[in-house]
Amino acid sequence: MERITRMYHIIVNPTSSSGKGMDAWREIKDILDRKNVAYKVYVLRKPGEATMVAGKLTAGRNMALNETAAMDQSKEVVRGNEEDINILVIGGDGTLNEVLNGIQEFDHTTLSCIQTGSGNDFARNMHLEKNVERAITHLLENPEEIALDYGEVTTNHQGSSAKRFLISSGVGYDANICEEVSRSRLKMVLNKIHLGKLVYVMIGVKQIFAKKTVRAKLYLDDAPVMKLPELFFVVGMNHMYEGGGIPFCPNADPTDGRLDVCLVKGMSRLKLLLAVVLVYFKKHLLFKDITNHRCKKMRLVTETPQWIHMDGETPYQVNEVIWESKGKLRFVK
Repeated sequence: MERITRMYHIIVNPTSSSGKGMDAWREIKDILDRKNVAYKVYVLRKPGEATMVAGKLTAGRNMALNETAAMDQSKEVVRGNEEDINILVIGGDGTLNEVLNGIQEFDHTTLSCIQTGSGNDFARNMHLEKNVERAITHLLENPEEIALDYGEVTTNHQGSSAKRFLISSGVGYDANICEEVSRSRLKMVLNKIHLGKLVYVMIGVKQIFAKKTVRAKLYLDDAPVMKLPELFFVVGMNHMYEGGGIPFCPNADPTDGRLDVCLVKGMSRLKLLLAVVLVYFKKHLLFKDITNHRCKKMRLVTETPQWIHMDGETPYQVNEVIWESKGKLRFVK
């Protein structure tokens, strides 16, 4: 069998989807060893560690990774392609986001993933193979590279820096769902019986009644300001799906260098409930208060602080946000 010369730096989230990440890694390790593939593995032990690992891997081609950053279970191998740092993520959307925010140099970095989270919106958007063996075999033997857009968010939150997102970033309803899901014990229970996506639906219905609208101003590129007396939520998306499979922007193109925007203004709770059903059939735009837009840059100012999410992660509340389609990521599947 011909030796696969590409080397992979494998970042594993062992706790994703109640341990599925570690199970997937064991299966992948067996395949890599059988095929004599070069790799180093970094098993994450704490939140934010994936950002640090990706940063040290990509800051310089000859920079050694600090051994304390992660538990290193590496094989002694010879690097095949010295030009690229090939990162393979085994985890969910949150782990991917951490890695994206750690990358220091994009031209010579490739990113691949085997998704083992609960939402797995990136895998859904990219039509990635769910079966671990078939997914890793395809990556090794028939890799396909795509130049994907990533976005960047800057806010007025004190002490915060610009953050990248791969799938989506929003303020309002969808961020409130992400914030509640992140601290939900029900998510852990449902993950164990492979029904983790249900928690998004359940909390999504709850937030229709819990989330209050906010007065806001929205700026899309150089268009006139949109004054919004009642903003329910706004989200900038590179892909069609977010929130565990909700196609808020059915025509989103992750390679066009622009953000697709879903804007929802104040509506009755009954209409919102109906919209939540219709969105799964991509019919939510039948409501006049739900609109899609496309732009390179978007700015939002709200009257009171609101939760913001980046790929489902909700670090803080803000009342001024700028989203921008920022650059390209070399994704290999």
